[in-house]
Amino acid sequence: MGESINPNIPAARRRIARIRCLQDCIASLQTRKPFPDCLCYVPSQLEYTAPSSSKTTVWKFLEEPSKGSKVVREVPASSASVLLVSGEDLSTNEGKWLRVFKVCSTSSTADTTEDQTLPGDGAWLLLFSSRSSSEETPAAVPIQSNSDMELDGKASRNLKKKAPKIKSWEGVVEEQYAPVMKKHRGDVVAPDEKAVSKLKSLERGWTMEHDAALVQLMSQNLPQETENLGSLRGFVDSIGFSSFSTGDGETANLTDGDPDTYWETDGSQGLHWIRLNMRKGTIIKSLSLTVSMADDNYLPETIVVMAGEMDDSVVLNSVNIDWSTCSSTEIKLLSNLTEHYSVITIRIKSCKCNGIDTRIRGINLNCVEGRGLGFDQDFFSGDNLVRFPLLQSFSPETIYRRSVVLQRFIWLLDSVIHYLIPAWQLAIENSYSSESSALINMQNLRQILPLSRKRLSLIDTLLRVSASDPQDRKIVYLNRHAALAHRADPSSSPDYSSTVFMQLYEGLKPRNRSSSPLTYRWSTAYDQWWECKFISEGIVDQGGGFRDSLSDLAEELCPSDPEAGMALPFFVRTPNQGNDDGNVNRDCYVPNPSCTDYDKYEWIGQLLGACFRGREILILSLAPYIWKRLVGESYSWVQDFPTVDAAEVGLIESLSNMDPETFSLSGRMWSMLLSDGSPVTLKCDDDGNPCPLKYEDREDYAQQVRDVRLAECEKQLKALRAGLLKVVPEAALEMLTWQELETRVCGEPEITVEALIKNTYYHHIEEYDQRVKFFWSAVKNFTNEERSRLLRFITGRRRLPVSIFISSGKNDSPDPLPESSTCCNTLHLPKYSDEKTAEDRLRYAVYNCVSIDTDEY
Repeated sequence: MGESINPNIPAARRRIARIRCLQDCIASLQTRKPFPDCLCYVPSQLEYTAPSSSKTTVWKFLEEPSKGSKVVREVPASSASVLLVSGEDLSTNEGKWLRVFKVCSTSSTADTTEDQTLPGDGAWLLLFSSRSSSEETPAAVPIQSNSDMELDGKASRNLKKKAPKIKSWEGVVEEQYAPVMKKHRGDVVAPDEKAVSKLKSLERGWTMEHDAALVQLMSQNLPQETENLGSLRGFVDSIGFSSFSTGDGETANLTDGDPDTYWETDGSQGLHWIRLNMRKGTIIKSLSLTVSMADDNYLPETIVVMAGEMDDSVVLNSVNIDWSTCSSTEIKLLSNLTEHYSVITIRIKSCKCNGIDTRIRGINLNCVEGRGLGFDQDFFSGDNLVRFPLLQSFSPETIYRRSVVLQRFIWLLDSVIHYLIPAWQLAIENSYSSESSALINMQNLRQILPLSRKRLSLIDTLLRVSASDPQDRKIVYLNRHAALAHRADPSSSPDYSSTVFMQLYEGLKPRNRSSSPLTYRWSTAYDQWWECKFISEGIVDQGGGFRDSLSDLAEELCPSDPEAGMALPFFVRTPNQGNDDGNVNRDCYVPNPSCTDYDKYEWIGQLLGACFRGREILILSLAPYIWKRLVGESYSWVQDFPTVDAAEVGLIESLSNMDPETFSLSGRMWSMLLSDGSPVTLKCDDDGNPCPLKYEDREDYAQQVRDVRLAECEKQLKALRAGLLKVVPEAALEMLTWQELETRVCGEPEITVEALIKNTYYHHIEEYDQRVKFFWSAVKNFTNEERSRLLRFITGRRRLPVSIFISSGKNDSPDPLPESSTCCNTLHLPKYSDEKTAEDRLRYAVYNCVSIDTDEY
């Protein structure tokens, strides 16, 4: 921040200032009042001049911030010229703009100035284009103070320290909240009251739900930073890998700068890759891999570098290495590119002497950085708002301004987040204590937290230090034929012992007193939690069977088919499922208010926590209201219970405004129904029958209904959350939104063709092969449910994220059924006579191949 902050304020007092301001900001959000002035500070005037390195150019001042706008004035750009500009930022999809009020030019022959005041509220100067890189010179640069000393009026030879000029909102926050003496205060540049007022203002009708929608929009377009980026951090947002071996071969070794460590793959030959998600605008100057000759058969031999997504990728370079003649430990892949690519994939097609796995010691990357414009004003318009109807009634300018202050708020939070967790190390050690608390007063901020850059790394730290892998893998014997028979006729086993759920529950219990119960706090490296022995099915479970058991368990708890019977009593369909009202939550479930088997609920909570920690998913289609309760977010009847019973919420809320005549026709009694259909009598007569509801008692009745329905599954939720907290530290849970918890446990509910393509790789078959073309043609015609079934057919999972591998078919007969190997997520594609046949055979396979024969369908 340079001279925009006060160097007289010690670091500890800066933190105090930020925490104090953060507390006031939190209060503003909770009460829906404007943020403090200091958070919305905009300097009234800043000074810019031409960069010293620039050649003779002309400043073009435009009427509007648009390249196609009318030119108001043209002025030669000179280091002797000073631009007086507004401190208010404006970025559009064309670049960053300055609003200039006046141009002051000092004459080269005399100590005089020639001022040119620009008309109206000023004219616009394009500071730099959104397409330019940081190596290109901007149109103007800020003027920095050359001296922090000034003459004392009483004695011209005595110098005194000049009060530092404060020109940034961060500096103003510290000036206002830091406990420092008056003589140590800085000189704050006068604010632009109009700009501050615009940032502070809350538009009529803007609520916390609008903030949540805005944050969701921004967070979905924020690159997620990967841990351990090392020297790549300045150029790469995240890095992905095909696989890695546990122990010495972990992925962090690629970027740690240590040539003695390495990344080692753990997968199929020819399917190894490293994917770099590049920062916006970066242009690669050089990219290379470091290897060691001591790795012998692990040395890569054929490498292909690709740019772009899987459905729109281009090959940038192919490298073939003859290790009998080559002795260099640096493999150069790319140099001096002239274009930005958002995704770079390094594919290792083969290794020395046909080695299966590879070892890479490091990645060396050097780039020209693009300019960071963040979210420009044009971003908040058009197609970007289609999925956010709450925002569509507001102008892009209004949304842009709100995004600015929310990002400032998150910057404050991230700058002190470690200090908001009392005794951070103690919080880790006591992360399962009910008294531990991760953040103070953050209850109403959950929906804003996805913008935080620091939060996820703290969560990962909590998960990593609290992980506890078992010494050996439990073996569970499952009879899925009996489970299917039970689902067809639940009365066949009234104790539910035939279900996959009960078979797993009993099979995973400690076998004797000396055995320890599973903690379910497994690290991501422990990717198969138990081994399944399927009775009457020929299978060696190498992961596919285990994942199938999770899918079967989820299907028993919350069937995806709305017509299927309930195999287990732990959840019930929400009343919304029976109402033909177009409610978007018509496929949801809630805990059964009548089920009191709390130990089973606690175990389900532990499974949710295990999925949260690991890579597996358990698809329980719970109502958003339930996920909110599990994560600990605040909730309300009007806002959240419609995801369970929208019709009841609408009726209860209408009672207050109902006229007596309409009310008398309703014939309402002092009774109600719970989500499982159980009747509840709130007031009864001497015979035990519900009393008729009187008009004057309708609001009292409505409140009692709200209280009962919101608490109808309180004990079941308490048990679910207790199990979840045995596996996931409460400090981590408190930093999550309910949407994040649901996605990490259940995966992405929507399976798009684009997402499948992005997660698909090819082995012994080319992407342009006719079989592959037929496959994607079929997938495009599939419904979301059919894509989910296809995913399970190939991988054992029903939701993304998961990697898919397509290989050539094993059957040469005419138009055979496709085969899959769920243990390695591979689909074996045979040849088909035409697209229609391919689609029909694929659809038949995903609907009808249930049991496993030698791990292949």
